[in-house]
Amino acid sequence: MTKLSAQVKTSLNITTPGVQIWRIEAMKMVPVPSSTFGSFYEGDCYIVLAIHKTGSSLSYDIHYWIGQASSQDEQGAAAIYTTQMDDFLNGRAIQHREVQGNESEAFRGYFKQGLVIQKGGVASGMKQVETNSYNVQRLLHVKGKRNVVAGEVEVSWKSFNLGDIFLLDLGKVIIQWNGPESNRMERLRGMTLAKEIRDQERGGRTYVAVVDGENEKETPKLMEIMNHVLGPRGSLKAAVPDDVVEPAVKAALKLYHVSDSEGKLVVREVATRPLTQDLLSHGDCYILDQGGLKIYVWKGKDANAQERTGAMNQALNFIKAKQYPPNTQVEVQNDGAESAVFQQLFQKWTLPNRTSGLGKTHTLGSVAKVEQVKFDATSMHVQPQVAAQQKMVDDGSGEVEVWCIEDLELVPVDSKWLGHFYGGDCYLLLYTYLIGEKKHYLLYIWQGSQASQDEIAASAYQAVILDQKYNNELVQIRVPMGKEPPHLMAIFKGRMVIYQVWLLA
Repeated sequence: MTKLSAQVKTSLNITTPGVQIWRIEAMKMVPVPSSTFGSFYEGDCYIVLAIHKTGSSLSYDIHYWIGQASSQDEQGAAAIYTTQMDDFLNGRAIQHREVQGNESEAFRGYFKQGLVIQKGGVASGMKQVETNSYNVQRLLHVKGKRNVVAGEVEVSWKSFNLGDIFLLDLGKVIIQWNGPESNRMERLRGMTLAKEIRDQERGGRTYVAVVDGENEKETPKLMEIMNHVLGPRGSLKAAVPDDVVEPAVKAALKLYHVSDSEGKLVVREVATRPLTQDLLSHGDCYILDQGGLKIYVWKGKDANAQERTGAMNQALNFIKAKQYPPNTQVEVQNDGAESAVFQQLFQKWTLPNRTSGLGKTHTLGSVAKVEQVKFDATSMHVQPQVAAQQKMVDDGSGEVEVWCIEDLELVPVDSKWLGHFYGGDCYLLLYTYLIGEKKHYLLYIWQGSQASQDEIAASAYQAVILDQKYNNELVQIRVPMGKEPPHLMAIFKGRMVIYQVWLLA
């Protein structure tokens, strides 16, 4: 029987919040380097440990991810290792079974730049992605507004539909095709993923371009490349709506008791909604069926070893017996460490050592005061000779246009406010200068330290769109707040002002 090796135990960090990932290789857990987090191969199985800190306490979630082309042995090993890791954590973790294509939102949320599913695996002799390798030709289907999942699909127009985002990755160029019925947020998420591939896998030396499905005629050269690679094009499929769970399905809760009191494991229905906490006995295990949407396994702290280890297998057999899809999510809850999502499925749930009611609360008032504290960027008026010394393109005396990201769109900044930046926003600065009589361009992408992820994604997306309007002649420079280069400050003659926003009680 597989078990956690001493090497895994010693390398297992259970005190620092964050994510750790292992892949099943030759039935052993092998650590995955953090540089490749978010990339999964469909021929493999993985174990993901997520540690969260709330106040002074830590909580744990263990996910085992099953690739659609992985072997039964690998899947079994991943399930066993997950149980053993939970035992190592003294039953404090929540276990999740994640199947390719039906990952939970919590799992997707660990990978802010998106989840990339690639073909291949250990058994097929797959090698790690080589940085700066351009020998690539693949098509990624990007789906999801909040947490992105990108799956590798057949490189053909047959894979496309009108509602999603597709990335045609050709190594030296990545073309993002936006479905005509896709929304702004989906397009921004696709761009974030494309740039992540460019920066993480190609050392930043890949050209990213955009084709809007509703205006393909505006990018004829890119369409020529796509048609050459993807082959004949017929009618594209209709948009595939995101899964919508009907309220009736959500309401169809059933609780099943799992026991070996009769000498063999028996599963029987004990209750339907409304459910109460006292239905759960510490000495047994239970299966909670959320109308086929999700299966929960609850393991009582006093249940015997056979019941505890058999509960997950019974859940998988239960899925087969109910003829639910094989990718139905399964989540294991430990007695005393239940998630808030699981608790809310019951009519009432009381936690030990917690008084009922709200107790004493503290409020900051209906409206928090906002103070704007300003500070001047390093005062410097750069002369041409200093510009040469600092390897700047000029002394900052060229033309500048500035836009702020508002509602994910570009809004011009009034000339009287040029040089003023807010830490909660993102800006694009287009700088034009002459070499001889030829115009050259720099595009600074300034990102405030308190800007939202959506605004940061929008700034990257809008930069690509603006670059295409200038025939891809813009040199793009990303500037995180606080790391402004000398030339950017020289543009504003040392009078660059950054407003840092603080919330006061």
